[in-house]
Amino acid sequence: MQQAWILRYGELGLKSRIVRRQFQRALSNNMETLAVNSQISLVQDRIKSMEVVTSNSPPEDVEVLLSHVLGVVAIDPAMVISETIEPSDVAKAILENDELRGKNRTFGVRTKRVGPKGGYSSQEYSGEIGRTMCEQDDTLSVDLTNPDIWVRLILEPERVWILGNRIVSAGGLPPGVQGDVLCRVTDEESLLSTFLIMRRGSRIIPVEGSDEVLLEILRSWDPFIGRKTAIMDLHGKVKQRHPWGVVGITVEEGESLIQRRESDVKTVPLSTLEPLCGWTDSEIEALSKHIRAPNKNLCMPNLDAWVS
Repeated sequence: MQQAWILRYGELGLKSRIVRRQFQRALSNNMETLAVNSQISLVQDRIKSMEVVTSNSPPEDVEVLLSHVLGVVAIDPAMVISETIEPSDVAKAILENDELRGKNRTFGVRTKRVGPKGGYSSQEYSGEIGRTMCEQDDTLSVDLTNPDIWVRLILEPERVWILGNRIVSAGGLPPGVQGDVLCRVTDEESLLSTFLIMRRGSRIIPVEGSDEVLLEILRSWDPFIGRKTAIMDLHGKVKQRHPWGVVGITVEEGESLIQRRESDVKTVPLSTLEPLCGWTDSEIEALSKHIRAPNKNLCMPNLDAWVS
C-alpha cells in the first residue's frame, strides 16, 4: 500500500492567492532542502486540493523531518486502504488493519470527499462505511461524540485513503517570507527567542559570537539560515533587503552591521525583539523540548490558557 503524508497548512490559507503561492513555494523549497540534507527521499504531490508527500524512506524518519517544516500545522499519515470505493470492500480492509478487532469498542467515521461527487456525499459514505463495519464485526458500536476509534477517510472517485494518528507540528510561517533578523545565539534564552522569530516567517542572520551547536539546532528547521533576503526595487533590480530586527544584540550594534544605501529613500529602523516576554517557566521548558523533538513534544501544551 502506498504510504503518504498529507500536510495541513494554517495561516497560509488566509493569504491572498499571490501571497499564498509565494509562501507555499518558500515552504516547499525549505522542505526539499531539509530532505536533501537529511538524505531522506521526498516526493511532493497532491490529492486534488490537498498537499501530499510520499517517500520510500523509513516512516519514522520522514515524520521527524516533516515535523520540522515551519508553516505546517499538522501532518496526517495516509495510505490507500482500497482501490475500490465499494463500502463492503473498504470496511473489510479497515477491519483487517484494526489491531483491536474482536474487542468491544466504539467508533465513528469521518469522510472527506475530493473530486466529483459520484454516488456518495461525504456524510452518506460515512454512514455506509459505519453500517457495513458493524455488519462485519458485531463487537463494534457507533459513538459519534467520543469514540474509542475515529476512522478518517479520504474518498476519491476510484479509491479510498485512510488517515493515521495526526502529528501536530509547529505551524507558523516558512522562514524567509517576512524579512531578516540579526541574532546572536549564545544560550537557551536566545535560542528559543530566535526560534520564535523564525516561526513568524523571518530568516535568521547569525552574527559573530553565536554558538555553532545551538545554530545547528535551528538549521534543522531552516536550511537557509544566514542567507540574506533579496528583493526587487521599482526599477527591476535585485538588491539585498535590510534586516528589520535584532535578538541578543543591541540596536546600535545591529545598525553597525548594516550598510544602508544612499539611494534608499525610506528604510525601517531596527527593532529589539523579545518574543519570550510573558512566557511562564513551564511554557519555556515545553518550547525547549519541542524544538529538539517536535514530533514528540507540542509547542503549546496549554493552548487554552493562551486563548483565554
